[in-house]
Amino acid sequence: MNARTPLEARTVAQVMTTDLLTITPEESVLMAWELMCQARIHHLPVVSAEGSFMGVVDAQILMATWESAGPGRARRPVRDLLPGSPLLAVLADDPIPTAARAMLSANTDYVAVIDDDRTLIGLLTAHDLINALAGGPTPQPHPRPSMPSLYRMEPVLPKHRPAERPEAMAHPSRTVISPD
Repeated sequence: MNARTPLEARTVAQVMTTDLLTITPEESVLMAWELMCQARIHHLPVVSAEGSFMGVVDAQILMATWESAGPGRARRPVRDLLPGSPLLAVLADDPIPTAARAMLSANTDYVAVIDDDRTLIGLLTAHDLINALAGGPTPQPHPRPSMPSLYRMEPVLPKHRPAERPEAMAHPSRTVISPD
């Protein structure tokens, strides 16, 4: 089938995105936000170390649950944001209307695509559907597999506030953060 085939006659596999950035459930909410900002994505699938699909954290969930009560809350694990309800997922061979109905019934703009072993193989988003409807290019899988993030970012905070260290005020070009 090609782009001239009506969207409702295509399968999820023909339209879904397979080049996914994923995160493990142990990673922090801050890491999820940073990954989404840096990669300019709105959906971040959560996959266990064994490769099991656990859910999706999206920008809306992060914004709704963000707490600015200090760095400790931003370090809570992504696992805390995952819904307790059954996972929203479809199979790659499912027709597009089936996936669209699942998205509508769950009131989301995405649906995870899994295989028979519940392993994540892709994500179908509203953007993917609009792209296919508009005759845009079919997403091409990249040769690299999806993988959890490989780095950790932690904020660096000074041990002392500048007001507590008068020498820092006298020498503004010097840093107040001592090397550890």
